[in-house]
Amino acid sequence: MPLIKINGIETEVPAGVNLIEAAKQIGIEIPHYCYHPGLRVVASCRMCLVKIEGMPKLVPACQTPVREAPPERKVDGKYDMVVVTNDEVVKDAQESILEFLLLNHPVDCPECDQAGECLLQDYTYKYGKDHSRFEFEKRVPPRKDLGPEILLIATRCILCSRCVRFTQEVTGTREIFIKNRGYQAEIEVYPGKSLNNKLSMCTADICPVGALVTKDFLFKPRNWRYQKVRTVCPGCSVGCNVQIEYMDEDNQIYRIKPVYNAEVNQWWACDDGRLLYHVYRKLERFEYPLIRENGSLVRSNWKKALLTVRDTFRKYRPEQIAVVGSGYLTNEENYLLQKIFRQGLESPHVCLNDRLYREEDVVYPKFVIKGEKVPNYQGAQDTLQPSLSFDDLLKKIEKGEIKALYWTGGGPYQTLSEADLAVLDKLEWFVVQDIAHNVLTEKAHLVLAGATAYEKEGTFTNYQNRVQRIRPGVMPPLAAKTDFEILQELADLLDVGVYIRPEQVFLEISEKVDGYQGMSYAALGELGLPKGQKVPAEMAK
Repeated sequence: MPLIKINGIETEVPAGVNLIEAAKQIGIEIPHYCYHPGLRVVASCRMCLVKIEGMPKLVPACQTPVREAPPERKVDGKYDMVVVTNDEVVKDAQESILEFLLLNHPVDCPECDQAGECLLQDYTYKYGKDHSRFEFEKRVPPRKDLGPEILLIATRCILCSRCVRFTQEVTGTREIFIKNRGYQAEIEVYPGKSLNNKLSMCTADICPVGALVTKDFLFKPRNWRYQKVRTVCPGCSVGCNVQIEYMDEDNQIYRIKPVYNAEVNQWWACDDGRLLYHVYRKLERFEYPLIRENGSLVRSNWKKALLTVRDTFRKYRPEQIAVVGSGYLTNEENYLLQKIFRQGLESPHVCLNDRLYREEDVVYPKFVIKGEKVPNYQGAQDTLQPSLSFDDLLKKIEKGEIKALYWTGGGPYQTLSEADLAVLDKLEWFVVQDIAHNVLTEKAHLVLAGATAYEKEGTFTNYQNRVQRIRPGVMPPLAAKTDFEILQELADLLDVGVYIRPEQVFLEISEKVDGYQGMSYAALGELGLPKGQKVPAEMAK
């Protein structure tokens, strides 16, 4: 492994890693604009110029790999490369590049949506001059509506070409290009096209200067005002790692952005997943448990509701009772759900709703969006271990063999057919645990107000069998509870066990469910683990 020295600090770096990434490993920042680790290198912005001992001039760090030098070329007899990023020659180059990039920039930071997370703003403060010599009229290209989700504020653009390369390499859709050359160059969409691929909002993520902005985040409070939490997108079974940005004062989500995970979504996330919080926000959410009296659902309280659930199910024989789990519940919730019914009520009928909301898979060169829009269907199968198919459940209800049913939802879509719904009318006792009013809750005798994936803690297992943690950003509305809290109290009432946190249930899963052996929240970390992977003993608890 080559031994190099950067700004006097020795480090060993694998051959082939470029100098920007090598410097990151020892905490040294090399400023850059056009370089992005997920895109091919073009070395056009020249912001990352550095000095390498033995080279006649400055070189772009993004395009310069670490390499082993032959013995006769080693510096001081031992270093394969000696790099300097902070001497006067390099600083002068950085100042000149920034002065050039700011020639036509409007310097509109007070009104820019990128302010606070803009590399042009940050680098100008760190590496730029305190004044500009440009005293002429600035060029003002027009703003452009590039597509359904993206605006181009062209005066801010520094032509780094990240967005163009993204549509060429990641999506392969090639909607945009750089038109003209020199002073007249600008980003443009091809005639008759629109930037409307399913990953279009990623172009705003990778834009380093706020030239590309999402319409969803226009004119919202400054980014530093938000609380931020890392979690998993509930939009489909891919399980993209995302960051929820929310405000405590109004309990609202304001933005969702992708977080890097090499094994799941790399740097990207689809537009549908990022905007899904709007779908949930429009739902008519339950704020309290509801119980049917005189034909209408009326507000109840949790003590009465949960005691009614327990006492009414106990009136039926175990074989007359069934429960339906959900791919919107966490692994911990589904596991506790089946334990309540198998042990607490001794029911042999545990089922998983397989009427999933599906679309066609969207396959790009470097990204896949699954058509299965249920985030934890794989995990639900693992932890529920269903004993009954959904079709067989409906047959047993139709024959009158199953008279009481506990149904869990948690998603924004209703997928049952009219025929399926007609069968449910034959139930004598129907409890629905869900987040919002729908056709099922209209049939229910009792409704328990649950939570969305943005509001709870636990784990999901994606279609690749990778187990990942989810974390809450916002709170359920008013008196609604997380699904774990509801099941936790039912488990206590039925003497199934006392669970304080989802983590305790996950540890039980790790002991009893195939593929999850030895796992713990600590072992999952930020990136998750594939099922079946051996976990070091010290990380298992």
